[in-house]
Amino acid sequence: MKQECVFYMSNKTNKNYRYRLAYSRTGAMSWLAHLDLLRNFQYACRRAKLPIAFTKGYNPRQIMEFALPVGVGIETRKDPVDLELLEKISVESIITKLNVNLPNGIKIESAKYLDYPVKSLMSLVEAAAYTLKTDNLGPATEKVILVDSELIIVKRKRKGKTQEYNLRELILKVEIISNNEVKLFCKAGSVANLRPDMLLKALYERTEITKIAALDAIIVRDNVYLKNGG
Repeated sequence: MKQECVFYMSNKTNKNYRYRLAYSRTGAMSWLAHLDLLRNFQYACRRAKLPIAFTKGYNPRQIMEFALPVGVGIETRKDPVDLELLEKISVESIITKLNVNLPNGIKIESAKYLDYPVKSLMSLVEAAAYTLKTDNLGPATEKVILVDSELIIVKRKRKGKTQEYNLRELILKVEIISNNEVKLFCKAGSVANLRPDMLLKALYERTEITKIAALDAIIVRDNVYLKNGG
């Protein structure tokens, strides 16, 4: 099948128009790696024939920025993504055109136009909210996070180096919903970021949940919070 590519020349005013979208991904689409998710959005913009703006240089790319990369297997509900257009069009048109061309399981939930100047979207991220579900998660989280007062140190290997994280410094709030469900509100972004699997690892290492429970946990990112209410 021939892939249609649509390219747009610079507009006469030399001004781009930035939009902030909130997308959800569910089901099989939650198993996409971040780069595959990005490609799906890029292809959808082309098929929708949106007047997407491109970077300059020898390898022009669509100007598109995700707030916070999402891990494989994690669903989302309101994750922000910014894109820039060469023309100012209605948010309703953007939502409709993208949803028609995105695969089932990825959906634009809302969109809004942003007045310039705006900072990099990734630089605005400061927190995220998650829902975690697995066997005995409620009692285990209550004991380790809410009752015990000792440090919660988790080791994680990155770029060949082992780093230690104190989860108490990254967790902002925990709400026990049931024996098998927990709401987690934590720091996120480039400065400090808590991956929910790190909490599951801590509970497993303390033998509060089984390894199978940790690996089979359902994780949903309910929201990503930006600075200044953005």
